[in-house]
Amino acid sequence: MENVKEKITKPILSVENPLRTILVVVTTALVLGLISGYILSTKGSGSKVSSVLTTTPKTPQQDTRTFRDFAEGIIKSRPQPSDPIEYVEGTHYLQREGAVPVALTSSVVDLSKYEGKKVKVFGETQKALKEGWLMDVGKIEELK
Repeated sequence: MENVKEKITKPILSVENPLRTILVVVTTALVLGLISGYILSTKGSGSKVSSVLTTTPKTPQQDTRTFRDFAEGIIKSRPQPSDPIEYVEGTHYLQREGAVPVALTSSVVDLSKYEGKKVKVFGETQKALKEGWLMDVGKIEELK
């Protein structure tokens, strides 16, 4: 009994028993995966999924979320400044009755096709340096 030391416990992971090691790793992964999946599924309300599944507009003119600002009036071409160095905002302006004109610019719609016509423009208000209101036009409806 002098040199006899009996081990009461045995290591769970050992080189002698690889099947037990694989079983412990797979079981632990399954339990942790189930717990994290349950936590993640109960945290979100599901509104993120529904916003991703909404239909996106096919053309910029159909986009009502981006082009939510609007104004009505007659589109006129902006006169060229006498000094070529002078800064001018917008390529056209919208003349409105009894209101400040709106400086217009657009990379989506050709504004020159609507010059002299009464229209309703939809777009996004931009930060103006000189004008009272600068709008990037994305959609135009002709009025009669």
